[in-house]
Amino acid sequence: MKEKLMNLKITKQGKIVLSVVIAIFMLIFIITILYSNKFYPNTTVGGIDVSGMTLTEAREAVETDLKNHVLVIKGRNNAKYELKGKDIDLSAKYEDQLESCFKKTHGFFSFYKIMTGEDFDVAFDVSYNKDLLVQNLSQSFLVAGGDQYQIEAPRSAYVEYDKKTKSGKIVKENLGNQLDVEKFYTYVEKALSTLSTKINLESGDVYLKPQFYSKDEVIANELKTYNNYLLKWLRFDMGKKHYETIQPTDIKEWLVIGDDASVSVDKDKMSSWVEDFCLKYKTVGKTRSFKSHTGEILQVSGGDYGWQIDYSQTVDQIYKAITTESKEADVNAYLNKQSKENSKKLLTKLEPIYKNKAYKMNYENPEEDYNTQTYSEVDISEQMVYVFQNGQVVYSAKCVTGLPSDATRSTKTGCWYIKDKKLEYTLTGADYKTPTKYWVRITWTGTGYHYMNRSDWDKWTPDLYKTRGSHGCINLQLEDVKNIYNLVSLRDMVFIHD
Repeated sequence: MKEKLMNLKITKQGKIVLSVVIAIFMLIFIITILYSNKFYPNTTVGGIDVSGMTLTEAREAVETDLKNHVLVIKGRNNAKYELKGKDIDLSAKYEDQLESCFKKTHGFFSFYKIMTGEDFDVAFDVSYNKDLLVQNLSQSFLVAGGDQYQIEAPRSAYVEYDKKTKSGKIVKENLGNQLDVEKFYTYVEKALSTLSTKINLESGDVYLKPQFYSKDEVIANELKTYNNYLLKWLRFDMGKKHYETIQPTDIKEWLVIGDDASVSVDKDKMSSWVEDFCLKYKTVGKTRSFKSHTGEILQVSGGDYGWQIDYSQTVDQIYKAITTESKEADVNAYLNKQSKENSKKLLTKLEPIYKNKAYKMNYENPEEDYNTQTYSEVDISEQMVYVFQNGQVVYSAKCVTGLPSDATRSTKTGCWYIKDKKLEYTLTGADYKTPTKYWVRITWTGTGYHYMNRSDWDKWTPDLYKTRGSHGCINLQLEDVKNIYNLVSLRDMVFIHD
């Protein structure tokens, strides 16, 4: 009895299954008949929807799509540009591909596509007028820009001075929106070849790129070098607790950031500071007051006596100090805490390099930089030489100075100093070569005290030099020049005046 019931149950289940299978096949058969001359639902060919269309209708759909084809190009800064197929004479050969896809739709065992649909990824033989394409794209705001869309070139990350932190900081790169035109054209052509309807230029790698990004190692090194140069205090010891200090606020004006992420110190940009520094302590050429042999206080200008800092060597000195690498730990300590203690670790002590020196540095009265007790006086109008020691005239002698009517032979007035002494010396000029004794050089151009065996010493008057003057030197008789030679010393001041 149980076996009969089991057979009866199986038979009923089999009938149900069989009914379902038959129903499915009947449905497929019916749909197959219905779509025997049409594309199945959810079918695209080359991206064009041909669902439920006959081959003829599909051709018309493709043709319509080509006529109305628009490629939407999306770019940076919310840019959106539409390239219309009709503007570039867009066309395509699609007959063969369409027919091939139609046959595949109705191929053997293809009926299952009725439910799933199919996307035929085919490439139509697309063509267009390339000249019109280039013209269209080149005139587009994406390339040419416009009032509402400014073209901005990419800018690399770089280092600059930060007023807040008083140190260098990295300025992030700016990607801009300037296209690599050739890559852009190629990317668009690729999209047209597949009749794509939209592209995103960010995905196409068609924008010009910055050379350096903020995360690049070269930018990190740029910042390190910048801070190494910037964070220095250079202190010149001028004597008597007088100092001149170059600070980071000065140095920042001299630093130059190169397009190659290099950091350099521009010596020309230093010039203003160095010139002011040199001029501040320069006394050469100043007008000086001195006590004449008459007891009168006279003033004399010009000459080469005095303090003068060497400009060129100072520029090199500062450059070397700035570009010398500091201890990284000291720089980092200052960056973490900008205290006096940490800045002292970045202090470089310098000595001024002088081109010329004087007897003393007088900060209250810079012109009084000579030994006011020991000097020589040459009075051209009197044709006399006076030697002072301890503030008093210890020796005087008559002389003959340069011929005043000839600018090349006149004795130049000014504040000079004794530069050299030789017991014997040969005076040399354009038309003479004269050996002499007791040579005391006063100027580098050749003026000095020296013996001259003149035949007219017995006819000497204070006016003799006006007609029979020397070539610029101060001629003296042998006994006089010998005494003066022994009394004066190197670097003693010599006042020459009318």
